[in-house]
Amino acid sequence: MSPSKGHGAQQMTQNLQLMGVRLPRLSELLQRRPIRVEEKVTKIVLERGISNILRELDNYLKGLHEVAIDVLSALCVGRHVLLVGPVGIGKTSLAEAIAEILHLDEPPYIFCACHSHMTATELTGDIDIAVALQAGLDHPLAYIPGPLVMAHGRILILDEINRLSPYSQAALLQALQEHYVVIRGIRIRSDFLVIATANPVEYSGVFELTEALADRMKYVELNYPDADLLKAIIRWKVDQIVRNYDVIKIPEEFLDTIVAMIGIMRSEGLIEAGPSIRACIYAVASTIARALVERREPTLEDLKREVIQNFIPSIRGEFQSETDKKTYLEKVFERAVYMVTRGSG
Repeated sequence: MSPSKGHGAQQMTQNLQLMGVRLPRLSELLQRRPIRVEEKVTKIVLERGISNILRELDNYLKGLHEVAIDVLSALCVGRHVLLVGPVGIGKTSLAEAIAEILHLDEPPYIFCACHSHMTATELTGDIDIAVALQAGLDHPLAYIPGPLVMAHGRILILDEINRLSPYSQAALLQALQEHYVVIRGIRIRSDFLVIATANPVEYSGVFELTEALADRMKYVELNYPDADLLKAIIRWKVDQIVRNYDVIKIPEEFLDTIVAMIGIMRSEGLIEAGPSIRACIYAVASTIARALVERREPTLEDLKREVIQNFIPSIRGEFQSETDKKTYLEKVFERAVYMVTRGSG
């Protein structure tokens, strides 16, 4: 095995061990039997009840009941799911929450963060020829399984699947079509259901999914929440972030200002990609944290500073520089403050 491949296998081993996954021997993998993962999902959903599952989901995320039902209904019939939506809207969190709640095995899911340089070998795993020649194919480190193999009987979360190159997509498609992963001529059974996330195609650094791969997935779109739900989500998440501190109540005008800013940016349509929900949450949380460390009350000026620092990385449009972005955000912030002040006056 080349040095680059050896390093990749070593990294896969470390990642799987961090997830608490025991690495099986090749002889164990070759004895696998088919698993109808959709039947496991259906049994859990029927036994626990969809209402209870949705209530549990509320501990992780809010306002996504319809989307969750879309996902679960697909999994129950063996359909893979593709969650599509803007950055920071909660796609990955939703995938992890559903997989955690279903808890099909231990661990409940295998997570794979996709990227443009990911090879097919990183998905399937590979045999370390040096170890195999010296210690035999059944040595624990002779074959380092990839996520497509370790996901057997579980949910496989493929985060940002459309960052995979067509070559790597082909390795995934083969596993979905045949329920086998082929490594150097050795066929290993692997039955799993995929919950994948993807950014819209207009985002940079993404590939279009091949027609055959896309055809095997149910397209579920996550839209930006309306103003009331967005405000509730930000309040809820900020409360979680700062709950270990003795802090004042989150100022209502902070939440209203952030929500008003998002409304202005979305209605004007002057930018290609607006700030994520994640950026909104951390703008408010950082404002409170800044005031905490300085032992004073948070101000709108604090919020303005944090909004600019947290929003600049995520907004995209026809800006010539970061200074242009900052100027734009300052103007929108002032307009939002005026709207909130006028509305409460």
